[in-house]
Amino acid sequence: MSESLNIERRAPVWEALSELFVGKELHDYDYAAITKALRESGYSLDELEHVLYQEVAPVFRSNLSPLAVPEMEGWSQDAVTTEVRAYLKHKPRGLSHVLRRLVSTKALPELASERWTKVRTLLL
Repeated sequence: MSESLNIERRAPVWEALSELFVGKELHDYDYAAITKALRESGYSLDELEHVLYQEVAPVFRSNLSPLAVPEMEGWSQDAVTTEVRAYLKHKPRGLSHVLRRLVSTKALPELASERWTKVRTLLL
């Protein structure tokens, strides 16, 4: 994990983006809250997409797996921060490095992708 990563600034973004992976239906007020948190972060759209694909999706994508018993209500900011930081701290080597790169660059689960498309539209 980069030492220059500002956890205080990043944590609300991680939490907001993790909402794309919850099992419940999202409503307009959910999208408004996600968009507000992302806007307030000051990150560009490209930076937000990097955070989504490289930091949040690898941790939470399995919640939308057909085999998962999904978390419906989401996670606390502390839980999200703990999980993402643990993921970023782990330095994979060899085959696990290759597998991690494949997973992190893989397309989002369909539902998360649809939700991200809506959020992107609201951010523009």
